[in-house]
Amino acid sequence: MDLLYEKCAQRAAGTIFFQRDLQNMQVAETLGELTMLVGQLCAQHLLKLMTFDSEMCWKLRTRSEADKLRRLNPDERLLYHHIDQAQNEGIWSKALRARTNVTQQLLTKCLKSLESKDLVQSVMSVKFPNRKMYLLKDLRPSEDIAGGPWQSEGDFDAALIDTISGVVARYIESETCIKVPGNWNDYTPMDRAQAIAQKKAQVQGVRDIEDSLAVQPYKPPVDPTAVRVVHRNNPQYPTAGTVASWLNAKEILKDKHVRDDDMEQLLEMMVLDGRLEKISGATYRTVLMASDTKTFNGFVDAPCGNCPVFDLCGEGAISARTCVYFGEWLATESEVI
Repeated sequence: MDLLYEKCAQRAAGTIFFQRDLQNMQVAETLGELTMLVGQLCAQHLLKLMTFDSEMCWKLRTRSEADKLRRLNPDERLLYHHIDQAQNEGIWSKALRARTNVTQQLLTKCLKSLESKDLVQSVMSVKFPNRKMYLLKDLRPSEDIAGGPWQSEGDFDAALIDTISGVVARYIESETCIKVPGNWNDYTPMDRAQAIAQKKAQVQGVRDIEDSLAVQPYKPPVDPTAVRVVHRNNPQYPTAGTVASWLNAKEILKDKHVRDDDMEQLLEMMVLDGRLEKISGATYRTVLMASDTKTFNGFVDAPCGNCPVFDLCGEGAISARTCVYFGEWLATESEVI
């Protein structure tokens, strides 16, 4: 019996053993002898009897866990069996009482004993806040009980959401955008003094200001060492599924698995925050913020916009040729009537 147990213990924890696996260990000469050894291990709670696709199989227990189970009384063992069957979905205390047909007093006493022996744990259900669920101590509660990856103790974890959204935003930016020099695709004149001199020559060379060329908006030179973020050309836009797979592979959220629905919930929140935008309904990309670079426009900067006699300006005593303020703005001399 001990030899069979040691052979099983050499395998990875949580391994499921079928009859053929136990036979290949060659610890018994006949099937009857193997059956007897397995029965002895099950009686000592060293093996847990299970079924998989209607086929019998076994799972190894540690000696310390088996020792705790051997110390249980029949009522505690009955409750433990039903809790074990529920796995990570857990079982409600009232449902446990209905299945075992024990009194409430005995149920409470046995559950407290199982918890004190570190065999089971009790958690409050997120889906049903008034229900206390019981499951084995070494199991992690399902999301229906403990909530999704963005929840902690039943409440949304704002700090966690903020951190993960920042990580996701950087990942999506790397997938949908590239960084280019600050003067990339910059077609504006780089020398403002030269542009102003050219414009002055054009203004002085025409008879009327209305015949002059339109002033192009001026943008100050951009530092070539600066970095701009622009969208990629025809990228593979991430989806909720691809982002969730990437996040799970990075194992940033320890002991938590992010489903596609969970990631879609986070991405939609980031869309509402203006950090992402949806492309074709199911894909996302980074939202580019407007540049802080100031743009100069002659129609706005000209003194005509707040001139008190603008309506009287035209051909006559008040005109652009005789306007002192217009001359100062163009750095020219106004005509004197």
